[in-house]
Amino acid sequence: MFTFIKGFIFWLIVISFSEIRKGQYLFPSLYLIGMMLIGFVIGLLRWLNTSYDLDEEHFHLKKGIISKTHETYPHIKISGVHYQSNRLLESLGLTSISIETAGKATGASATLFLKKEEAYKLEQNIIYYAQESGNEELTANDEESTEDKKRNDFVLPWKYLIIMSATSNSFYIGFAIIISSLNQVYDVLSSMFENSFLFSKVEEFSLSGLFLSNPALFFTMILISALGSWAIGIIILSLRYANFTVRREQNTIHISYGLWTMKNISLEVDRIQAIRVQEGVVRRWIGFNSVAFDSIGFDATGEAEEAVLLPLVKRNQTWSLINKIVPEFYVEPNLTYSPVRARIRFYLRGAIFPLLVIVGAGFIWSMLWWLGVIAPLLVYLSELRYRDNGIQTVSNKVITSSRLIQKETVVIPWQGLQSVMRRESFFQRRRSLATFELAVATDQTTLLYKAAELDTNLYPSIIEFLQQEDSRK
Repeated sequence: MFTFIKGFIFWLIVISFSEIRKGQYLFPSLYLIGMMLIGFVIGLLRWLNTSYDLDEEHFHLKKGIISKTHETYPHIKISGVHYQSNRLLESLGLTSISIETAGKATGASATLFLKKEEAYKLEQNIIYYAQESGNEELTANDEESTEDKKRNDFVLPWKYLIIMSATSNSFYIGFAIIISSLNQVYDVLSSMFENSFLFSKVEEFSLSGLFLSNPALFFTMILISALGSWAIGIIILSLRYANFTVRREQNTIHISYGLWTMKNISLEVDRIQAIRVQEGVVRRWIGFNSVAFDSIGFDATGEAEEAVLLPLVKRNQTWSLINKIVPEFYVEPNLTYSPVRARIRFYLRGAIFPLLVIVGAGFIWSMLWWLGVIAPLLVYLSELRYRDNGIQTVSNKVITSSRLIQKETVVIPWQGLQSVMRRESFFQRRRSLATFELAVATDQTTLLYKAAELDTNLYPSIIEFLQQEDSRK
C-alpha cells in the first residue's frame, strides 16, 4: 500500500496544495483514502500470488496478478544474498531479502519480504545448495559486531550531508522547479505578508517585471527559493545517505547507509569493473568530490545511488581512501592531456555555438537575450573541459578524465576493459585529433567512457599496452 502511494505522492501533494488553497479539504482526503484502498487491494493480490520454492539446484519465484511470472535462479549463478530494511518493516518484524545473480540486464534480483528468522533460514539454505553446486564465492552476511563497526574505513560525517544537499543535482532541480513556479510562491507570500513594503510596489507578477520594479523582492524570493530547495535536499539526502559507512574485509566491501530505509550491501571486489571519481564545478571550488563504481552482479535496482562508494570526500583525501578501501584501483594520475591545438574545438562546442544560438533566438523572442548572462559560465566550462580531458595507461589500468559539467576520472583495470575505440571526424583529422572510447561491461549496459580531442598518436601506445597485458594474463 505504501509503495503504491509513494508512486503518486508528488501528484497527491500538488493536488492537495491546489485544493487547500481554494479552501477545499474534502477532495484531498478522499483522494488519499482512495489511493490507500487501491494500494491495499493491489498489495493483497500481490501477496496472495507470490510464492517461492527451493530445491537442490534452483531457487524458484512465482508472482503476478494478471500476468504470471515464474523466475528460476540456478544456485551456481547466485552472486549474493542481500538484506534491506526500514522503520516500517522493522516495526512489523520483517526484512527485505534479495537473491542476486551476475548476468541479468536489469540487475538480476528476486526480492521477498519475510520474517527475519525465515529470511536467515532461506539464506543459509541457498548458500548450502550454492556451495554444493560449486559456487564457493557465496558466503553468509554475518551480523556486524561492535568491533566490526569500529573498523569502518569510511564514515560520512553528518555535516557533509549539508554540503551535499547544496551541491547535488536534487538542489539544482528543486531550485529550477521553484523558480519556474514563482507565481505560486509569490501568491502565497503576498497573502501572508499583504501589508509588507516588499509587495506594495508590485501589482502584476512576472519574473522580469518583478526584477525591474522591485529588485529587493526579486532577490528575496530567489533567496527563499534557494533555501527551500536546500532544506528539501537535506531531508532527501539524510533519508538516503545518513549513517553511511564503508568497511573492507578481505575481498569483500561492506556498505551500509540509510535513515528510513537501511541498506546493508556486501560487494566482492572482483566484481568491480571501474572506479569513478566525480567532481562537480561547485564541489571543485570548495574542495570536495565523490567516488562511485561500476560492477557486475551488484545493483539490483538500477538506481545510480546504489553504486556509490564515497558520497562526499575531500579532494586531498580521495586517493588515500581509495588506496585504503580498494587498493586494486589506486593510481597516481599523471595523464596525457589534450594538445593546445584542441582548445579551439572545446570553445566552439562549449561556448561559441551555444552563444550563436542564443543570439539567433533573441531576434525571434527578445526575452531570450537574458540567456546571454551565462556567457562567462560557458567560457569557463569550455576551459575546464579542455584542461580536464586526458588519458593514461599505468600498471594494469587505463585512466580517463573528461568533463561535461561534472568532471569524471575513471580507473579501469585490464579485466574490466571490454574494448577501445578511436573515432576521428573530418575536422579532427585536419588537426590530428581523435576521440577515444573505452567500453566497460556492467549489469545494466555496456558503458562508454570518452576522452575527446586527444593526439591520434596515443592510440598505438594504448593498443600496445593492451596487448602486453593480454599476453601477461
